Amino acid sequence: MNLFSNLEKKHYYILAGWMILNIIQAFFTNMHVDELYYWMYSKEMAWGFFDHPPMTAFLVFLGKNIMHNELGLRLFFIILTTITMALIMSELNEKKDLFFLTLFIISFPLVHTHIGGFLSLPDTPLVFFTLLFFLFYKKFVAEPNIRISLILALIVAAMIYSKYHAFLVLGFVVLSNLKILKSKYFWFIALLTVILLLPHVLWQIDNNFPSFKYHLSDRTKPVRFWTVQNNITSQLLVAGPLSCILVFWALTKFRINKDPYRRAIIFSILGFYIFFFVMSFKNRIEAHYTTAITPLLMIATYSVISKNPVSKLWFKRLALPVVILFFIFRFYMAADFLPNFGHAKLAFYNHKATMEQIKEMAAGKKVGSFNNFDFPGTYEFYTGDPVIHMAAPGYRYCQYDLWDEELAGEGDSLFVVIPDRMDPTDLIQLKNGKWIKTIVVPEFQSLKYLDIEYSNEELTADSLKLQVTLTNNSGHAIKLDHSSKPLIGYTHPKHNEFSTTPLKEITGKKEIKPDTKVSFRYSIALDLLEDPQKSILLFTQTIERNRGQMVSINLSEYKKE
Repeated sequence: MNLFSNLEKKHYYILAGWMILNIIQAFFTNMHVDELYYWMYSKEMAWGFFDHPPMTAFLVFLGKNIMHNELGLRLFFIILTTITMALIMSELNEKKDLFFLTLFIISFPLVHTHIGGFLSLPDTPLVFFTLLFFLFYKKFVAEPNIRISLILALIVAAMIYSKYHAFLVLGFVVLSNLKILKSKYFWFIALLTVILLLPHVLWQIDNNFPSFKYHLSDRTKPVRFWTVQNNITSQLLVAGPLSCILVFWALTKFRINKDPYRRAIIFSILGFYIFFFVMSFKNRIEAHYTTAITPLLMIATYSVISKNPVSKLWFKRLALPVVILFFIFRFYMAADFLPNFGHAKLAFYNHKATMEQIKEMAAGKKVGSFNNFDFPGTYEFYTGDPVIHMAAPGYRYCQYDLWDEELAGEGDSLFVVIPDRMDPTDLIQLKNGKWIKTIVVPEFQSLKYLDIEYSNEELTADSLKLQVTLTNNSGHAIKLDHSSKPLIGYTHPKHNEFSTTPLKEITGKKEIKPDTKVSFRYSIALDLLEDPQKSILLFTQTIERNRGQMVSINLSEYKKE
């Protein structure tokens, strides 16, 4: 099966030019903060990570071992995006008007980043393997056999190893063709895929399923209608800021014609839109969440638009000015000599000078950062020095919570960077335009391995009384009579703490020795809680608010005495 059979020499010239453009862009553009978070993944390769499966880290790992710079970290993503563009061009099968073909493809904003662009993001391999899956699925429904089934199993596993959105793609494809459940080849694909995914499943089990808890539970929020409007607007824009009108008009003209492949395409497109519309009532949906179906949207709409002279003319009129703006903005992102306005390119802007500024301010001390999972990777990539990630109890969990990097700062003096959103007093402006506060922690002490448990709950009219047990699993004594002033407290999720008590005061001890338990009675005043019927967090933290362990308590489970 030749996936590029519809490409001619002139197509390859376009693809080569696109690849060269992305190589130049990757070389001159600072790393996005998310890319540097994934670079941190690649420094400690595993079968899984907190936010994502390991494919992104693996591709970054391959590139950084070729060259340790922006281009190196993005190299294999550029290769994949170029192949993705080639697959799209071949499937659209346009041999005459290559200008319109190119304009059509690059009119979709995410083509410049997540689909056919230069950034090292999880969507890049997801889009590549998803498109590959559909092309082989077309062959599979026409003539199922063991060879195609084996290839599909490998592709499906690669999709899931890229991003969990792959499960949506697979679910909608099966839903579009329930007869496939009767096929022995389908079950062969399913079984082989499960075997290929076992290392990732075992990693999730070993780490108590952090990814699934985060994506399915921790990100859920109360209904907020602005997120619904934001999702609708975003999906219109990623189909083309102006040309989306014609794209969605053309989608209404798409016909299945009893073809399982075409049915899978429309089920996936509509399925993604419907799923994320429903999810938008509970979460903020990022525009790129539907990236996987963008090539399918191109396949479904291109022939309708290109074969209609009026729609083709209007598409050119609407798309060409926007595409020109895309390229101007791409240049703007790469040009550090052009100042950042507002937040236009803040995630890319002036990283090296800014990180060197912080290193100079630290004056030889180790650096820590608060409530900012982006910062450690950015600082380490551009200075070569590691960062201790610190977080308050209300801050989201991330990969740093699974690592032992806090141990590297134990007992040292830390220069800590605090974002302005956390503390707006005594701010310093950095060279990238951001404002921060800084403090010095004279002797860092981590509470990360001070495990917390509770039992013997007693709910009264005005309080919840608990027996709290702390276990020191750190391998060294945790000092309670210390400059970090370890505390225990409770809070409603997403809010500041309502009450904290020094552990020295409540336990009467100066330290907790290794492998030692300390128990005490603790009371939570219900009148201080915003909503006593909802869950609260019980946590430990230092005086600087660096959290230790946290446990959730659901008050609705208890009956008042």
